[in-house]
Amino acid sequence: MTVASPVLLQAAENLPALFFAVADAQPLRPAQWARSEAGYVPSTYAQMQARVRALAAGLMRAGVKPGDHVALLMENRPEWAVADYAILAIGAVTVPMYCSYRPQDIAYVLNDSGATMVLTSGGMLLRHLLLATEISDHVPRIFCLDRAKQEDKRVRPFSELTGEFEVSKADAGELRQRLAAVTKRTLATLIYTSGTTGNPKGVMLTHGNIMANLEVVLDVIHLREGEMMLSFLPLAHALERTGGHFLPYSFGLSVAFAERPDSVAKNMAEAHPTLVITVPRLLEVVRSRILGQVAQQSALKRFLFASFLALGLRAGRAPLSPLGKLRLRLLDRLVGRAIRARFGGYLRLFISGGAPLSVQVAEFFEALGLPVLEGYGMTEAAPLISVNPESDRRLGSVGKPAFNGEVKIADDGEILMRGPNIMQGYWKQKKETAATVRNGWLYTGDIGRLDDGYLYITDRKKDLIVNSGGENIAPQRIEGLLIGDAMIDQAVVYGDKKPYLVALITANKEACTAWAVAEGLPESDWAHLCAAKVMQKMLQSHITTLLKPLSPFEQVRRIHVIDSPLSIEDDMLTPTMKVKRRQVFARYGEALEALYG
Repeated sequence: MTVASPVLLQAAENLPALFFAVADAQPLRPAQWARSEAGYVPSTYAQMQARVRALAAGLMRAGVKPGDHVALLMENRPEWAVADYAILAIGAVTVPMYCSYRPQDIAYVLNDSGATMVLTSGGMLLRHLLLATEISDHVPRIFCLDRAKQEDKRVRPFSELTGEFEVSKADAGELRQRLAAVTKRTLATLIYTSGTTGNPKGVMLTHGNIMANLEVVLDVIHLREGEMMLSFLPLAHALERTGGHFLPYSFGLSVAFAERPDSVAKNMAEAHPTLVITVPRLLEVVRSRILGQVAQQSALKRFLFASFLALGLRAGRAPLSPLGKLRLRLLDRLVGRAIRARFGGYLRLFISGGAPLSVQVAEFFEALGLPVLEGYGMTEAAPLISVNPESDRRLGSVGKPAFNGEVKIADDGEILMRGPNIMQGYWKQKKETAATVRNGWLYTGDIGRLDDGYLYITDRKKDLIVNSGGENIAPQRIEGLLIGDAMIDQAVVYGDKKPYLVALITANKEACTAWAVAEGLPESDWAHLCAAKVMQKMLQSHITTLLKPLSPFEQVRRIHVIDSPLSIEDDMLTPTMKVKRRQVFARYGEALEALYG
């Protein structure tokens, strides 16, 4: 059991009040774990609460008023969580920004949100922020954690806000008044969408919108004593903000912070999390790496892994015989435990959202003993719309709609949702708001179906391909099948108004290199291997086999293989690793068009 209960949640009128109630109930329990030279070091709920109150007092002294917008530009770290709760506790509005933002992106959010202050950590983020202020029409005050970067006159030290973490009686009294004035209807945050189709829009979410998501948690996950989460997805994103930030601190869990996005594997082994929120792309990468590494093992180890995986997959689809169960236990000791140890040894659930997860990937982790609770949502829903309950998972679905909301399918297949979690609207965009929320229903832009109470996503409405024969084709469904192959890391299907489909492919370097060695191909660098017709032919053969069950018009007839993955840095992916199709087609359109020659 956790300390927090539905009673605490129902009694709280706002998010920081809920956190303070939990902290008062369990002051000595670890709230946060930060990586140091000595390993992960904890800070308690009492310590975190003291820091929140001290920063809240400092923000008030600095002139931040209720309703003011305060931007956060920091990596995932304990101070991010403290800053968010401090901003909310005084009735102000948090505007989180992605660390992957370029200066022009930061300038856009500053201008659009009208943030009066930015709290940042330093380093490259501060440099980008200062560049942004030079091109922005709106220049807020900047407070920085990194003392080495505070020589710039535009930057003030964070210590000016926090002091010695002591709160005067006068400040404590004002903080109580500010907190009491914050209700579930108070605007809590502007979360900017990831911008797959244009400039980001500021989604206005209230305290009540987010708390409506928290009401669903205990109906979905059986939280246990001592649960720990690892925070590595961007806290600027609604999935991590609600699931990896508000959820743990509202239910008395612990949060360990990854050092960097590229150190997640190492930090997971060190921190030993029990719950991890992730996105499908990261699960796909992990699966590809495991399969690539297994391909380079001895014949015996490959056989044991294949046997373990096959038996685990069979167990997920139907009950095993007593002999089958015994074999699975033995193979799990030989294979499964070693794999799970890479994730810290205590991980019991992945929670995946942000994009569709292929059934092959879900089944893979289920077979390893690391089940994935796939959910579905969008920023405009704070973000939860549906999620698979821990006790009754349906692989391939995105779970049951939240019990405090309602989901229906429109005549054209679009998923509609209404409930207490739906946004107030888009900041300063009434026309866009009216087009997205109609008569209380959120029009998601996703196509799906309901089956036995579970929701299934088939595609994005705007991403549908209409070929020259007039057939409607869902590219994400096809792409999900393609990346299920060990040889393929990424796939983007192309073919609007065309006679057949083609695809842009990023091959898995480890698996394809091992294949090339096994085939006795002459040594060459990765770029030459990707361009080689023999590898393209091999990949095309895999694709033909994968897509054989689909309709003729859903077959991918030709491919273009690239030697470097689509990434956030080259603006091909959003910060949550969704493909920016417009940018991808702009860059690779000529190569894709050449496939029709």
